[in-house]
Amino acid sequence: MATPTHLEMEATPATAPEPLRESPPSRRTLRIVLLVIGLAAFLLLFKIVGWPAVSSNLERIGPWFAALAALYTLPQLAFALGWWAIFEPGPRRPGVGRLFAVYLAGDSFNYVAPGGVAGEPLKAQMLAGRTGTRAAVASLTIHKHADMVAQWAFVATGVGVALWRFSMPLAARIAAVAGVLGLGAMLLLLTWALRRGTYSPVLSRLARWKVLARRLERFQRPAKDLDDRIREFYSRHRGRFAASVAWCLLGWGGGLLETWIVLRLLSPGAGWDAAFAVEAMAMAVNNMFLLIPGRLGTAEGIRVGVFLALGLGAGPGAAYSLVRRGREVAWAVPGFAAFFHWQAGQAMAGEGR
Repeated sequence: MATPTHLEMEATPATAPEPLRESPPSRRTLRIVLLVIGLAAFLLLFKIVGWPAVSSNLERIGPWFAALAALYTLPQLAFALGWWAIFEPGPRRPGVGRLFAVYLAGDSFNYVAPGGVAGEPLKAQMLAGRTGTRAAVASLTIHKHADMVAQWAFVATGVGVALWRFSMPLAARIAAVAGVLGLGAMLLLLTWALRRGTYSPVLSRLARWKVLARRLERFQRPAKDLDDRIREFYSRHRGRFAASVAWCLLGWGGGLLETWIVLRLLSPGAGWDAAFAVEAMAMAVNNMFLLIPGRLGTAEGIRVGVFLALGLGAGPGAAYSLVRRGREVAWAVPGFAAFFHWQAGQAMAGEGR
């Protein structure tokens, strides 16, 4: 029999995905502490800005919020299509609808958990029954890389526009450039790791600990196979990777469209350059606060700071941050619904055995 090539889908998982585990008490405590700090920063920010200034700007948005939330279907679908583009065409390729539901579920967990990566193992679990564990993990790894390439291109261009078009304080300029450089460094590190092997080298290092060597032994071969699959994809399917990057770039552009609409309501004189600057600068700096659950407080503070740096005012900035927060929370609901639907299906399948 010929050796499997590309991102071939296994009929059954190569390694059964482990169930989601509870976080250790120390991690849960840290999350609670960070959440409390974020909530305190959130309340302090709106106390400083003043609720009258915020509410008057929110009234300008009014019924547009529902339209903005609905509009975000397009960028979310674009991100899912970026994932779908990676899979080998054929009968075992997951449908777009299924991938969309899995993507939303993982995105919701990424949103509420520190680090923004808790949803990736969940996506692999939810998809493994269809594609096999190795194919699911390989596709997620490549999609994350494509997403980072698109995000860096978007942020670097937007920050360039901000530096060119707006006179900002030196601290704002330094923070924006530092955000771009930091994201670029993470992208280079991931690219380098994918070329040399991502999973098997990590397992090999961990296996040097005698207490872990036996436990990790059975994962060595699947990890090597996974790295081989990923490397083979990059050598044989550059067009599919480029398509994934393009879809993800469209996804990031959806946030730009949303910001432009909000700015037209709050600051009618602001154009696409201001919207691009707001979206890109906030994204560049927000990446430095991944450990805060949902970036509560920090995201609002950064967005208000960006508005001030661009001369758009604190009141509109606070209103914009609340609208963005509301849309994010609204989109977490269908993601959790997709997760619970999958869980119910797993439970029913277990009872039927």
